[in-house]
Amino acid sequence: MTFLTSLRRASLPLLAAGLFAAGTVHAAPISFAGTLAAGSIESGSVLAESGPFGNGDNWSFWQFSVPFLEPVSITVTPLSAGFDPIVGVWYGIESDTANYFDMLSSSLNTTFAAGADGSGPFDLGGVGEPATVSFDNVFGTGPFVLAIADYADGLGSGSLDYRISVTAPIPEPQTYALMGLGLALMAGMMRGRRRD
Repeated sequence: MTFLTSLRRASLPLLAAGLFAAGTVHAAPISFAGTLAAGSIESGSVLAESGPFGNGDNWSFWQFSVPFLEPVSITVTPLSAGFDPIVGVWYGIESDTANYFDMLSSSLNTTFAAGADGSGPFDLGGVGEPATVSFDNVFGTGPFVLAIADYADGLGSGSLDYRISVTAPIPEPQTYALMGLGLALMAGMMRGRRRD
């Protein structure tokens, strides 16, 4: 065995260990508490003093989709004393929590859609007040991310409970019927043009 061959064999485990260590530098992948839908009411919890700055390691994440070009309203109501909720909504999903910079800005692979603190958009609402974020979905049909955190107000530690309610139009059966009829008419027109 030559010196070069033995050097290659000895360096492979070191290279593999280095690659493994490099892959563990990033923050945790996004872990969703659940999926929200129009009309849903869900509950969850988040760590005290978890936001709104830094990265999302301690935020509570939810995924949702809503109809395109429709108004959306999401309310986070505190169920624990001392909880001052702040929320952010993004269109798209990041690969790990470190890519969420704060509750107010776009991230690498997402577009910031809306956010709120207290009863209005960043009105510094205060402890115990619901946070309601409202926006028109001009972004698309893909997944949105809702992040919830406790504002850094120095009030304590531990886990804080909340309830989420989502208000958005739910397509009625008549809407699907009209869409189907429109598609059938378009298909018929296309067939007629091909025959000509």
